Amino acid sequence: MTILGPILLCALWATPFLISKTAQKTDNIIVVDTNAIVADSDIIVVDNAADKKKGEKVYLFKGNFKNKENIKFEYMDDISQAQALLKEGSCDGVLEIVKTGDNPPIKGFMYYEESEPGLSTQEEIKKQMSDIFKTKILEYDYNMDKKEIEWINNAEIDFYTKNILTGKESYQEIKMVLGGVSGFLIYFFVFLFGAQVMKSVSEEKVNRIVEVLVSSVKPVQLLMGKLIGIALVGLTQFCLWVVLTFAILGFVRAAAPQMFQPVQQEEITVNERIISVDKINAAEAGDTTNELIQGLLSINYLTMIGMFLFYFIAGYFLYASLFGAVGSLIDADTDGQQFTLPITVPLIIAIVCLPAVLDNPTGNVAFWLSIIPFTSPVVMMVRIPFGVTFWELALSASVMLLFIAAAVWLAAKIYRTGILMYGKEINYREIWKWLKYKN
Repeated sequence: MTILGPILLCALWATPFLISKTAQKTDNIIVVDTNAIVADSDIIVVDNAADKKKGEKVYLFKGNFKNKENIKFEYMDDISQAQALLKEGSCDGVLEIVKTGDNPPIKGFMYYEESEPGLSTQEEIKKQMSDIFKTKILEYDYNMDKKEIEWINNAEIDFYTKNILTGKESYQEIKMVLGGVSGFLIYFFVFLFGAQVMKSVSEEKVNRIVEVLVSSVKPVQLLMGKLIGIALVGLTQFCLWVVLTFAILGFVRAAAPQMFQPVQQEEITVNERIISVDKINAAEAGDTTNELIQGLLSINYLTMIGMFLFYFIAGYFLYASLFGAVGSLIDADTDGQQFTLPITVPLIIAIVCLPAVLDNPTGNVAFWLSIIPFTSPVVMMVRIPFGVTFWELALSASVMLLFIAAAVWLAAKIYRTGILMYGKEINYREIWKWLKYKN
C-alpha cells in the first residue's frame, strides 16, 4: 500500500473522468426552424418568411448549430416528418424552434420518445440557441461583421496577478489545487491512522491481551508506544511518497526538459511605465513551456513539506490520542460511535469550510480556522501555498502543541482506567469522574 497509495489516489480522481468519457454517447437531434430574417430593400425585419413576397430569407437557427462530440444536428422543415422519424427511432430528439409574441420571442421545444437526451446535451442546445440568437441580433440589427461578433462572443481580457515584492506571477489556480489536495491528505491521514490506534486499543482490550501487557509496562507507556509506532509508520509512507514523487519528476524532466524551461517574458507599457509579464499566449508563439509545471515550480516546497510534516504529526497526535482513549472505553466497535462523533465533527467542519478558505485564504474565517487546533492541520495546509506570515504559523503551531499536551494527558487518564474495565456501560459522567482521580 505504501507503493500503491499514490497510484490509487490518482485513480480515485481519474476514474470518474474516464467513466464519463466511456459512458458518453452521441445524440442525433433534428432541428425544425421556420424563423427567418427577411431583407426588404434597406429594411431588415424579423418576421414569418411567408408574409413577405420579396427579399432574401436568412434563417435564424437553421444550419447554425455546431456539432460536438456528444451531439450531432440535422435540419428539416416539417415538424410532422421530424416527429415521425423520432417515433421510428431514427434520431434521439426533435428540437422545434418557434417565434411567439412573448418576451423573449424565441422558444424551443425538445421532443423525445423513450430516452430523454442527457442534461449535458440539453444544456449545450440551450447555450447554442442563446449564442445564435445574440449573434443574429448583432449581425442584422447592429450591422456588425463576423470578426466583431466573434470578438464580442469570445472576449478575452489579459489579466495578470503579480506580487509587488517579488514581481512574480501568482498562479492562483495551481495554489488552490495544491492547497486543497494538501488539506485533504491531512484529513485522510488523521482519520486513517487515528482509526488504526482506536482499533488496536479496542482489539487488545476485547482479546484480554492488554492484561498481559500492563503487567510489564505502564498503561500510559503502552498508549504512547502505540501513538509513536503508528506515527513512524505514517512518516515512513509519507517520506517514500515524497521520494517517489521527486523521482518521477526527475524522470519527466530528463525526458522532456523543454517543459521545465522558464516562461517567456514580454514587456508592456502601462502609463509610461514598462512592466515585465509572462506571455499569456506563449503557446501560440511557439513556446513549449508548460505553464502548469512552472506554477508548480513556483511553490516553496521546503516550507510546504516542512509544515506538512509538522501538521501531519501534530494533527495525528491530537486526534490519535483521543481515538486511543475512545478505544479503551469500548468492548465492541459499535459502542464507540457516541464517543467518536464529537472528535470527528471538527475535521468535517474543516472540510466543509474549504471552499470559503480557498475563496479568501487571508480572511477571518480562514485565519481562525487555521488557529483553532482541531481544524488548523487541514485549513493551514490549504493556506500555506498562498503565503502565510511567520507569526501566524508560530501562533498556530504554539496553540497546537499546547492542545496536544492537554489531549495526551486527557487520553492517558481515560486509558489508564478504561483499558481494564469490562461489562460496564460508560458515559460522559463516568469519564468525568476518572479525570478527577489524583493518581
